Amino acid sequence: MRDVDFLVLGLGAMGSAALYHLARMGKAVLGLEQFELGHEFGSSHGRSRAFRTIYHDPLYTELAEAAFPLWQDLEALSGESLLYLSGWLAYARRGSERLACRIEAAKKAGPHFEILDPQQVGRRFPALQLPEDSIACYTSRTGFLDPGRVVSAQLSVAEKSGAHLLAGTRVEKIDLSRERPAIQTTAGAFRARRLVITAGPWAGDLLQDLNLPLRVTRQQKFYFAADNTDNLGLERLPVYTDLDTAFYGFPLHGPGIKVADDSTGETTSPQTIDRTLDIEKGGELGDWLSRLMPGTGFRFIEGGTCMYTMTPDEDFLIGPHPRNPAALIAAGFSGHGFKFATLVGRILAELAVEGETSYPISRFRLDRFEK
Repeated sequence: MRDVDFLVLGLGAMGSAALYHLARMGKAVLGLEQFELGHEFGSSHGRSRAFRTIYHDPLYTELAEAAFPLWQDLEALSGESLLYLSGWLAYARRGSERLACRIEAAKKAGPHFEILDPQQVGRRFPALQLPEDSIACYTSRTGFLDPGRVVSAQLSVAEKSGAHLLAGTRVEKIDLSRERPAIQTTAGAFRARRLVITAGPWAGDLLQDLNLPLRVTRQQKFYFAADNTDNLGLERLPVYTDLDTAFYGFPLHGPGIKVADDSTGETTSPQTIDRTLDIEKGGELGDWLSRLMPGTGFRFIEGGTCMYTMTPDEDFLIGPHPRNPAALIAAGFSGHGFKFATLVGRILAELAVEGETSYPISRFRLDRFEK
């Protein structure tokens, strides 16, 4: 049995963030990952995840604002570009309740928003041709994160700060019956003063004793190349969301223009997920993209799958294990958690070191679904 001070299980977005913050605090920390580092089997890979600070729920607005400077700190420490402030444009046909909620949230959040009609959108972003009966809400200081680079940067800074990493190490058993959690893995047994479990879509299986109401869904993304890329770059195109369809897309970054459907996909599991792309869905998104940006000449080039891990109320799960406070859990980020990853890592590090955090996480307690 190998004793360690702090142990992090799962090194995706949240786990690598916890490792990074613990290491930056000067703590002796070990991170375990069942696959290779930066793998594409979970929810933390690819080239783009949306970053916005405007939520109808003021709690998430507060947390997104708190995450913003932490992303800047990580960029400075790693020397990597991670957060791209291209702006965010949400639009819908007039009368949309979803857009009305977005506009109301933007008004409450502060001055960083504009209401635009289709003609104003076209002048600002020449590639976009919104439906004539639509209206748009544009927010600045928003855009997207590069998840592959984020995970790599957090792991790199953590390692340079003294953290140790073990990839290709699968957890076989977690024993929380004693004060110090014990973990049996394919690389041997470990006992930790504090254990942080950030297992993503594997959390439900790993924590079966808690019967957490987690539902894993299959999500798809599609990339399209364009014949004319003049107006598709970060300076000329924001992240754009069609609130009538739940389709959304990004500026040109990586292999092409990424588009996806934010609707919740079918229920699956990490063991049974179908990685085959739905060609019909890709065609539907391609047609939408071509209508939105006519004359650009889009053609499908590649796609991929990932997973959302949903809670019934779409709030996160963050806090101590109810039967052993030395084990901390972060799970159920419900398709909108990546933008908060560095903040979640800070929260977990504070909980592990101090036993409390200064951030408002009472709504995320693990026992809230118990009857």
